[in-house]
Amino acid sequence: MRARDVLGPAGSLERLLPGYRPRDGQLAMADAVEAALAEERPLLVEAGTGTGKTLAYLVPALASGRRVVVSTATRALQEQIFFKDLPVVIELLAEHGVHVRVALMKGLTNYLCRRRLAESLGAGLSTLRLDRWARETEVGDRSELADLAEDDPAWAAVQSSTDTRIGADCNYFDTCFVTKMKREAEDANLVVVNHHLFCADLALRRSQRERASAIPPYDAVIFDEAHQLEDVATTFFGSTISSARVDALARDARRALPPASEALSRPIHDELSEHGRAFFRELARGMRGESRRALGPADETREIVAARLRLEAALSAVAHDAQTRPGPAAEQIARRALDLGRVLSGERRETEIAWVEIRGERAVLGRSPVFIGDAFAEALFSRVGAVVCTSATLATPAPSDPDDEDRRSFEFVRERLGVPRDARSMIVSSPFDFAERAGLYVPRDLPDPGDPRFDDAAGERALELVEITGGGAFVLCTSVRSMRALHARLSRARAERGAAWPLLVQGERPKSLLLSQFRAAKHAVLVATMSFWEGVDVPGEALRLVVLDKIPFAVPSDPVVAARCEEVERRGMNAFYNYSVPSAALALKQGFGRLIRSETDAGLVALLDRRALTKPYGRALLSSLPPARRLHALADVRNFWVHIAEAMVRSRP
Repeated sequence: MRARDVLGPAGSLERLLPGYRPRDGQLAMADAVEAALAEERPLLVEAGTGTGKTLAYLVPALASGRRVVVSTATRALQEQIFFKDLPVVIELLAEHGVHVRVALMKGLTNYLCRRRLAESLGAGLSTLRLDRWARETEVGDRSELADLAEDDPAWAAVQSSTDTRIGADCNYFDTCFVTKMKREAEDANLVVVNHHLFCADLALRRSQRERASAIPPYDAVIFDEAHQLEDVATTFFGSTISSARVDALARDARRALPPASEALSRPIHDELSEHGRAFFRELARGMRGESRRALGPADETREIVAARLRLEAALSAVAHDAQTRPGPAAEQIARRALDLGRVLSGERRETEIAWVEIRGERAVLGRSPVFIGDAFAEALFSRVGAVVCTSATLATPAPSDPDDEDRRSFEFVRERLGVPRDARSMIVSSPFDFAERAGLYVPRDLPDPGDPRFDDAAGERALELVEITGGGAFVLCTSVRSMRALHARLSRARAERGAAWPLLVQGERPKSLLLSQFRAAKHAVLVATMSFWEGVDVPGEALRLVVLDKIPFAVPSDPVVAARCEEVERRGMNAFYNYSVPSAALALKQGFGRLIRSETDAGLVALLDRRALTKPYGRALLSSLPPARRLHALADVRNFWVHIAEAMVRSRP
């Protein structure tokens, strides 16, 4: 059967879902995915909002007869695909005699570890509530604990992880939630994962350690939200040692390796904790107020080297002690200690950048690949022919001519991800009427972002826009500093003018709770940073204004960004036009994409950065956005809002 038999005119979906109308873009994408799976050829698809891309790849994937992995950006999107979209497709295919099995796989830390729960209860570190839940749950997924805080230490003590998992030698292996999850995935035609788990699997396969893998074998891969792959892969193809991992090892060693003699006054796990804290403390001394910076020869001070050698010795001592003890728990402690020791003592490769990050009590030392394209080509594209990469933001201004607003290219993503040259590509435009229902306001009269007057001017303009729309606004900022400045300005104005709209700010509550409050209020204003620029879905009138403070260029001082720019220059290209501008274009499209989520949505996007009008690269960035009505004066915005308000009234049920 063809995907068109399900999605096309008079197809199964039209009969099953009242009000569903076949979409030309969705059908074209489904045809392309079908061909990519049949011909085992890579495919790149930019599918605008409203295309229906999820069904456009799920239907041909399940009908193909191949074992397919669908990888998406977040756990929330995984659950949407698995619990909302897949049941519809499974029912549709059953009408055509096609019966399939599907499975959901999350990272190990999402699952309860029965062994660690038993150990925690024995040590008085866990709660009876978790024990009761463990007796009732069928999947052991922490998402069932809706009221459990993300940073609750009780979960950290009982979660599964790569570090703590023992495997088949564990007494709880047969009843293990992770074991059950993996067995279901092995029997499935289609497995839904996230990019973090997929990249962890690739990293394991590259290591060739005991033919290890995190995901069962597959014939094809479909990456949804593929624009996030590079950053996720950079994490997993590198290596890190953190204060949290050292502390966790010391804590677990304390339980698994009791002192061999009561006469020992300094147990080795206590020494490990002490030397770990001392090492990261020495690293933090050189941060000069930065939260993250590159490491170089100048950081090989006598104090840092001495602290590192003491930590290496402590890790070696823990590993040696564990190797003399019987049992799988001791074997796991030894493996973890040896792994951390290898990361700590390993030499940085020429293709890597070393960095350190300090945020509050958390400290991380890492090495990241500067360019993951070669690794992706080797680990994925050389093994699997049918790889589909799709997103609402995948094409960028053509690097060869970034000012040509009529040209969009997949060259950036091809280069960054190592996609073979024979890959097909297509752009499917959104079916939404942006010209009629959306405005893009870029003011000419604000100072440049580098001007000291910018924050005050941007805050005042954001306030004027909020007053025009009566709230219902996301104010999205490119830095925490900007977020705080804009929030302070809006907070003062709200108090002075007695404004009725609720004011929310990222960080004051969990993200999910903030979004629930925002949706329920209908006229709230939420000030946030880049974590709200994508993957956030607020359809309807609750969100009718999106304010973007600046063009979202990557921070040039970030060590990985700086190293990537140097690598682009080394390859004979211009780092700004071949890396910074395309990256910003993708992020800008994501920010714009928060506004229009359905056919009946309407509203305004404001970019308060006049460089989009005054700089040579501005036309390229603006041309990558949907064809909303362009506005440059507040008077035009007010007139446009009258039109939009009428459109929203007409769209109400």
